[in-house]
Amino acid sequence: MTSQTVYLIRHAQVNGNVLDLNQRIQVCEFNALIAQIPYEAINEAGRLQAEAIAAQIADYRLTCLFTSPLLRAQQTARILAEAAGIPLIVRPDLYEILPATLRGQPTHRYSLRGAYFRSGIRLSLPWTRDTETLWGAYRRVRRAWQEMTAEVKTDFGIVGHQGLFRLLMLDLRLARHWLIVKNDTRNMGISIIRRRD
Repeated sequence: MTSQTVYLIRHAQVNGNVLDLNQRIQVCEFNALIAQIPYEAINEAGRLQAEAIAAQIADYRLTCLFTSPLLRAQQTARILAEAAGIPLIVRPDLYEILPATLRGQPTHRYSLRGAYFRSGIRLSLPWTRDTETLWGAYRRVRRAWQEMTAEVKTDFGIVGHQGLFRLLMLDLRLARHWLIVKNDTRNMGISIIRRRD
């Protein structure tokens, strides 16, 4: 079997990545904040981050770059794909795991960190019906990985999201045929996965 390396590249910085997690926020404000996540564009620092590693990505000699359909991932991927001169493929199944809305009194306040924590608990409950659960997201990312690695036999990249990559890493830690060489899910972090021969 030929050697194959897959590069997981987290999208560039957006304003939502630099919010103060200790700030107090009402339930209604948190729900409005997470409703905007799919539409958030990379900021100026994010654009500079993407441009800074574009040459590094070009050196990897990837055959293609898959990306999430979310704006921030597509903007990041476009910068990288253009620099590397490779095709960009948007995959709807690489969508971010979106936080669940909070229930309860709209004016009740939590720290932003606490609101995300409560949202995460809702995602982990199998009876949550108004959003994708973590189990549903895990199955989705696992299926996407299997399809991409079956379709492309050469080195390629994926531009996506921290939550999605963390779920994928959980699965790959148990996989006999894949080795996690590097795990970096920070903004513009590059995780490296290599097929074991």
